[in-house]
Amino acid sequence: MTANTGTAPKDGVTERRRAREARGLAPAGGTATDRLPKAPRERRPLLAVLAVLLIVGGAAIAGLVALRQDSRVPVLMLSHDVAAGQAIAAADLVTTQVASEGITLVSADDRDQVVGKFARVGLAQGQLLDSKMLTDVSTLREGSVAVGASLGDGRVPASGLQAGDVVQLIRVTDGEGVVLVPDALVSSVREGDSSSQAGLVATFIVDAAAGPGVAAVAADGSLAVALVTRGTPIGEDG
Repeated sequence: MTANTGTAPKDGVTERRRAREARGLAPAGGTATDRLPKAPRERRPLLAVLAVLLIVGGAAIAGLVALRQDSRVPVLMLSHDVAAGQAIAAADLVTTQVASEGITLVSADDRDQVVGKFARVGLAQGQLLDSKMLTDVSTLREGSVAVGASLGDGRVPASGLQAGDVVQLIRVTDGEGVVLVPDALVSSVREGDSSSQAGLVATFIVDAAAGPGVAAVAADGSLAVALVTRGTPIGEDG
């Protein structure tokens, strides 16, 4: 009688495999369908926190910019050059926006109070109007005129000129000088244009009778200036 020995070992292996699966263990040797464990999601919370910080930071910067814009105020700016001593006209003023911290600039609301006042110093186009630049004093009184002149090197003192100086206006020809005006007042001074040979461009207040002669000498380039008294800006005491 022949015994069947092929089934028992196989059943034993099957029972052991089932027992291992029941305990949650993978079969010995694994299978092609086994999956690797997923990596822990440790970076997700950190990325979320970073995103929140970026959003909050962007909102804070936007708010700061908005506050800075809200702090800007309208002030007056020169739309034309104005010589020292010249009256400020409404057409000489425009409005622009600037930051409001620590300024003495003239508010756009004070335009009517500025018109009719006089420039204490020469003012340039595009310059913001400061209250310290204004005075109630006029140099262009009755009987005087303002004359402009372009002055090259050697025609003015090496120390230069400034508004408020008292000077002699001299005509220089053939090595000789003739005083045209002994006590002209310097109204304004600025640097000459790079396209010209003029080192300085100045405005002088002289008697009306002397005005045409000074203008003619200035036009032909023979005008020179000698400093008499170093003055102060128009309308300033001292």
